[in-house]
Amino acid sequence: MGRIYIVSGFYGSGKTEFCVNLAMKLAKTQGGPITIADLDVINPYFRSREKKTQLAAHGIEVMGNALENSMGQDLPAVSFAFTSRIVRAQNVILDLAGGEAGIKLLALCYRAIEAGAAPVEFLCVVNLFRPETNSAAKMAEFVRKINGMSKLAVTGLVNNGHMLHDTTAAHVLASQQAALEAAKMPGLGAALPLRYTMLRRDIYEGIAPGEIKSQEVLVFEKLAMRESWQ
Repeated sequence: MGRIYIVSGFYGSGKTEFCVNLAMKLAKTQGGPITIADLDVINPYFRSREKKTQLAAHGIEVMGNALENSMGQDLPAVSFAFTSRIVRAQNVILDLAGGEAGIKLLALCYRAIEAGAAPVEFLCVVNLFRPETNSAAKMAEFVRKINGMSKLAVTGLVNNGHMLHDTTAAHVLASQQAALEAAKMPGLGAALPLRYTMLRRDIYEGIAPGEIKSQEVLVFEKLAMRESWQ
């Protein structure tokens, strides 16, 4: 049986980068079918649908705009064909739009999620180095807002503390500390687990064993959604 991963986060948190790397890890460890549902109808840049061809080579299907590769591919015409994958209990990653706006489209998926038997993880990606989540208090407040708007509550945090190509181990660990503090703050329903940490391999190899406190680690060689010059 697969799992439904709902992924939220502020713009620039690395939400889509996380979705792509999570899909790659699932492809390597579990095999297919794996679907990324690109539900970002707000930001026209750095969306998972941009990597559709590359991901297909690993057995990962990206479902996004209902118009596919037509001239209107940037219009907010979302295909909900992926909901059949949810009902069939396959691995589906819902890449929501950034901020609170992403919760609005999630509401259209509730029926399929309830009809399916797959367990659901609702993950919130946080990055200490974005103004909207630059403290534990702001991270916790964002989770409270999501919980207040959504029929489903956040079940875990993802530490993606980064400064793009200038990221260091200090950035990752500082963001981790803020996320751990946020997870224990009141009003979240319960203490949230730090489910994942995502970081580049060379940074990961420079961090002492035991310093990363998340339940799982996603290690990548280079950024999937950014070129070296960006």
